[in-house]
Amino acid sequence: MHKYLLFLVCLMGFCPVWAQEKEYMYELGPGMGASWLHGDVNRSSTIYSPQTDFSLVFRYNVNLRWAIAVDADWMRLKGDSRDFDNVFVGDAQWTFNREYCQLSVRPEFSFWNYGWGADYREKHRVAPFLTTGIGFGCATGSSSGSDKTATLFTVPVGLGVKWKMAPRWDLSLTALWTKAFGDDIDGITDPYKIGTQAPVNTDWIGSVMVHITWSFKERCFECHNQDN
Repeated sequence: MHKYLLFLVCLMGFCPVWAQEKEYMYELGPGMGASWLHGDVNRSSTIYSPQTDFSLVFRYNVNLRWAIAVDADWMRLKGDSRDFDNVFVGDAQWTFNREYCQLSVRPEFSFWNYGWGADYREKHRVAPFLTTGIGFGCATGSSSGSDKTATLFTVPVGLGVKWKMAPRWDLSLTALWTKAFGDDIDGITDPYKIGTQAPVNTDWIGSVMVHITWSFKERCFECHNQDN
C-alpha cells in the first residue's frame, strides 16, 4: 500500500513537468506576397500594379509578446505614367520595371500572449501585432529605357496577425508600408523640377506578405544562465 501511495505522489509531482508545453526561441521560413510603389508616377492609388514579392524571415521570440524579425526581401516594381493624369515637365512620360532587394530588422509587438498550449499566461494561438523598424535597400533595372541603380535607407511600418498552426509551425500575414529616404527606387528623380527634398518626391513601398515558419531551439525554463 505504501508503495502505491509513493508512486502516486511521485506521479503527481511529475505531472506539471509533463504538462509544460515546449517553447522555441527562433523561427525561420519563406514568404510570398505582393508589392507596389507609391512615388512620382503613382501619387493617388493606394494599390497600383502589384508585383510578386519573395521573402525569407528569421524571427527571435524574446517572450510571448515581443519578437524581432529579420527580413530579406526581393520584389519587382512596375509603373507607367500613362496610367495616371499627371503632367510632367515637357509632357514627359515615365515607365519603370525595377528589381528591389531589402534587408530590414523589425521588432514585433503582439497584443496577446502568443503561443501553443494553455497555462497561467493565457497563451493565444492567434494574435495580431504591430511592427516597425529600419532597413537598407537596393533598386536596379529599367527606368524609361535607362538602367539605374539606387541604394537607400528605409523605415517599414505595419501590422499583421500570427497563427500558431502547430507547436513548431507558424503562419503570419503582414502588411507593411515602407518609407524610403530617397527618390529613385523607380529611377525617376525630381520629374517636376521642384527639388528632391519636397514631400511629393519621396517613395513609399506597399506590401502584403504571407510567411510560414518552422520553430527551433527549445527554450530552457530551468537554465540559470539563460534569459527566458
